[in-house]
Amino acid sequence: MCDVARELLDSGTLPADRIVLREPRIHILTRGYFLLNKAYKDWRIPPAHANEKIRIAALKAIAIARFQPFMPLDPTNANDFAEVRCNEIFALVYALGMLGCKFALDSPGKVDLWLRVLDIIAESTVETLGPFIADINRHKQRPLEEYVLTLHDRDKLAINSLISIFELVANKPDAPPP
Repeated sequence: MCDVARELLDSGTLPADRIVLREPRIHILTRGYFLLNKAYKDWRIPPAHANEKIRIAALKAIAIARFQPFMPLDPTNANDFAEVRCNEIFALVYALGMLGCKFALDSPGKVDLWLRVLDIIAESTVETLGPFIADINRHKQRPLEEYVLTLHDRDKLAINSLISIFELVANKPDAPPP
């Protein structure tokens, strides 16, 4: 995950001179992803059901957006879209990469789609992870097994929306190759 984040800066997709990658957040968001995945599976997935790449991509995208590993150097004076939506762009690039698709904001016929998907990712509040986030804020680290989280109703729409969109994008025959 860190490699993808660094590549976004190195390639110029995100403005490296105006954004900082806070790598320790990658570890935190990974832990958050595992908790969110468990809560989702307890809500929606029957026992012994295999992990689906699309669901994993959606949940990782939401975790990335929630824990925001990228930070604009001057958040109140962002210069462009990539600076404002750096975490959402990272989330979408990472998720689409898992599905064998590429993200390009200037893709013909897909600009509106990607902007809407970025909005969905940005609005994903991940209320489910409230106890985990509270512990982080108190500098209290507990084993993940101690958390028993139920998927919050507010999170269900965003998660299901992203899973549905990613399913359509991944299964579309004209999806751009990786």
